[in-house]
Amino acid sequence: MKKDRKNMGIDMVFSRCPVGTATELIIKKGWLQAVLETHDAQFRLLQSMAPVYHRAHYTQEEPLHVRDGGNIPPLWAQSQGDRSVLLGVSYQKELRGVFVRTDSEIRHIDDLRGKRLAIPIRPEAVVDFRYLTMLHGFEGVLAHVGISLEEVELTRIRCHNIIPQAVTGLDTLKRDSDFMTEDFQAVLEGRADAAFANSIKAVRHNRAGIFRNILSVVENKEIPNINNNSVLAITCTKLFAYAHPELVVAYLRELIKGGRWIKEHRNEFLECTASGVYGASAEEMGAAFENETLFQRVPELTEQGFAMLDRQKEFMLRWNMIPREKDFEVSAWADGSFLREAFSTIE
Repeated sequence: MKKDRKNMGIDMVFSRCPVGTATELIIKKGWLQAVLETHDAQFRLLQSMAPVYHRAHYTQEEPLHVRDGGNIPPLWAQSQGDRSVLLGVSYQKELRGVFVRTDSEIRHIDDLRGKRLAIPIRPEAVVDFRYLTMLHGFEGVLAHVGISLEEVELTRIRCHNIIPQAVTGLDTLKRDSDFMTEDFQAVLEGRADAAFANSIKAVRHNRAGIFRNILSVVENKEIPNINNNSVLAITCTKLFAYAHPELVVAYLRELIKGGRWIKEHRNEFLECTASGVYGASAEEMGAAFENETLFQRVPELTEQGFAMLDRQKEFMLRWNMIPREKDFEVSAWADGSFLREAFSTIE
């Protein structure tokens, strides 16, 4: 393939959340690096750069160009200024759990009315996505049995700030997946009655025997799953996207091909990406996400995706994570031209 000399010397900087994205797959397989080289551009991972730059994972600012992962940070960043363009989304349903002490009299989510729910807070965080994730998780669970957040006591627990680290470039956040984060410690010590967990952390708490999960398997399937990791947002810094559209399209082509590959190579996908999901095993990864959605990694831009992101954004507005005066239209944030070209030019 003929090289694109106008991109010579360009570093394209990527970041991804520890949720098993197709971006992680194509990085670990070397497919993304190879295609960028054909355009005379170089791949860089944000987490392998100096820690001072890591906040860009949340702010969608330079030196970051492309981000693939949870939707709270990019929604928040877009409300702070028209910094990025939404390139696509993918979906997944993750395991959730509401955990109480094994000696607790709380047996079912019906019993949570009036109880103290541990909500982790990190005031020093650029954007406290974990606070909002736990809050939204509890709201969905409680709504299933007709309880509102106003009918419980939100016990805010100060937690350590966590910035993605990368010793080798693709190993991240193993400590945060361990059992005794401060919100769970509060439950164990009797300062709160219940804590919420999702993804790998829910799997590990289910198996550890330290706490009891009062959310049944049936309820986990029935309760709508709209939260930080249920709609994975693929975004690009706006300046970079329109200055180098050929690189953005090249990335999306690899992402589409990677998503299609995942459907046919499920076990290999788990083996390849699990360690980047809080140091998980492939078996834990399979247990943390609903089987079919875990393998739906071909990006798209649809009304369904816009509606789900709008619901998340509305929750952020209600809880003042986004001020009302900084509201924006999700559909206007998106530009489908990059994804359409990528689909139309796949060999």
